[in-house]
Amino acid sequence: MIKVSEYFDGRVKSLGQELAGQRFTVGIIEPGEYTFGTQTLEIMEVIYGEMDIVHHDGRRDSYRKGQSFQVPRDTKFTVTAKRPVAYLCLYQ
Repeated sequence: MIKVSEYFDGRVKSLGQELAGQRFTVGIIEPGEYTFGTQTLEIMEVIYGEMDIVHHDGRRDSYRKGQSFQVPRDTKFTVTAKRPVAYLCLYQ
């Protein structure tokens, strides 16, 4: 069953599913700055647009379409999007 999630007053939305034991979401981030927390290791891939990330350790990076990054479990990271961004997130 597809799970629909909405965060930050609807400015971030995702559709989640689990197939063959792999849990994942695809979503859209509207322009803005958002801090997310993790419960598992997450692998985020940008599938449209570009986002700036402040990682849990304070490191800053930018990611564009086709690029991915990992976020450790039980940490927080901040996303800044200047334009809409689409992403795929795999949960490990």
